[in-house]
Amino acid sequence: MFSKVKILSTKVLGILILIIGFSNLSNAEPNAANGEKIFKANCTSCHVLGGQLIGPNLIGVKDRWKGREAKLISFVKNSQSVINGGDGYAKNLYEKFNKTVMTSQNLKDDEVKDVLEYVHTGGGGAATASKPAEGASYEKVQSSQDTTWLLILIGGLVLGCAYLLRRMLPKRDKNEVFKHNSITEKINQIMLPVFMFLWIVLILFELAFHTKYIRGEAASDIGIQIDEMFESTAWVTLIVFVGCQLMLFYFAFIYKSKEGNKALHYSHNDRLEFIWTSIPAVVLAGLVLFGFKTWTKATDNPDNHPVVIECYAYQFAWEFRYPGPDGRLGKTNFLLIDMEKNPFGLDFTDPAAQDDYTTKELYMPVNKDVYLKIRSRDVLHAAYFPHFRAQIYASPGMDNRIRFKPIYTTKTYRDRIGNSGFNFELACNQLCGASHFNMRRVVTVVKDNEFAIWQKQFKSVYSTLNPTPAPTQAATSASQTKSDIKKTLN
Repeated sequence: MFSKVKILSTKVLGILILIIGFSNLSNAEPNAANGEKIFKANCTSCHVLGGQLIGPNLIGVKDRWKGREAKLISFVKNSQSVINGGDGYAKNLYEKFNKTVMTSQNLKDDEVKDVLEYVHTGGGGAATASKPAEGASYEKVQSSQDTTWLLILIGGLVLGCAYLLRRMLPKRDKNEVFKHNSITEKINQIMLPVFMFLWIVLILFELAFHTKYIRGEAASDIGIQIDEMFESTAWVTLIVFVGCQLMLFYFAFIYKSKEGNKALHYSHNDRLEFIWTSIPAVVLAGLVLFGFKTWTKATDNPDNHPVVIECYAYQFAWEFRYPGPDGRLGKTNFLLIDMEKNPFGLDFTDPAAQDDYTTKELYMPVNKDVYLKIRSRDVLHAAYFPHFRAQIYASPGMDNRIRFKPIYTTKTYRDRIGNSGFNFELACNQLCGASHFNMRRVVTVVKDNEFAIWQKQFKSVYSTLNPTPAPTQAATSASQTKSDIKKTLN
């Protein structure tokens, strides 16, 4: 029987190898239809034919790389290797498009040629091809016939192996009476306490040596409260978990099976059910209320003259907008977005927008409430400040808000942890596309006077686009009313 299984497995393996080999035969000539499938499955998050998205317009790309097709193919497969190799044109592209790293493509040379054939003419030379479903990968838009046969073969192989395994298993008599094995039971009885001891030792080891790698000291007022909430929840769950496990091991050790003894069937006890339902309900309600109080503080409109900053997410970077001397962020309108001149969509009919300035750096003053307005231009992103214990989604069409007060400057925090190279950071905590890894920004926390000096170097977007000076805005006075501040935040 085993010899037959071996022969069958060899035949099936040979058939699979032949199918995979024939399906990967390269085309003698570039196939624009195949290139369209690959392009739509892998490239549309950064490129659009006939226009500029994250990357350049690809129409006419073969002419721009004329005589260097091998270099172009290498650039598509791994752009950084070509740039680091000193190619001047590749370096200029990298600089022109904000040093955005193009995702390396795991494609064969013939597949890259197919894509280039398709995009070179703007898709006009491509044969009609079925449009892949949204989110489909390249493998899903290959020949449906090849995929079907491959799935049939794999399914048949799995069923065949299952059938042979079932035939090899010994048959059991349905009327066979279960017999106790005292030796096996004694081994299990001894091993359970041993396992429990090792389990506790390993937990203590993790707590002693690896806790420092989980999270550092919180660097904001909200962060301190969230850490307290986390620790409270951890202690409650730890006590319950360890208690339940100790009881489990204890009962398994004490109440081993014995010849002639039968377990007691205990159907229910209303009082016991009420107790073990009420206690977790009360404890969990307390934890939820603690969390709700913290969340409310992190998302409420503050009324103590906060520093208002807009964090603007897009594929694949962050930009930031600060108010000018008036202390107010002006209105925006997505219909006014201009990728080159007005990427934020500022509405300059609002006087408050005329002194706003934008930057790719995120600076915050220490010991002041920072109120962040989070927006997205395209897809769902997530603004994550790990050291401040703050996170909120950047949703297209919505202004999400979060606030916290940094309690350490970057320099102070470096001294506290003994790491001179440390930086606070903002990261996107949502998988937002092929170049998601680029969405990281350094957050610098400085003293008030340093923050004021840093702000002076920027000009408003309005003054950059219009040679005529904008109307002078009055600086925010210390007597600004609470209603004015709420108007600023909203």
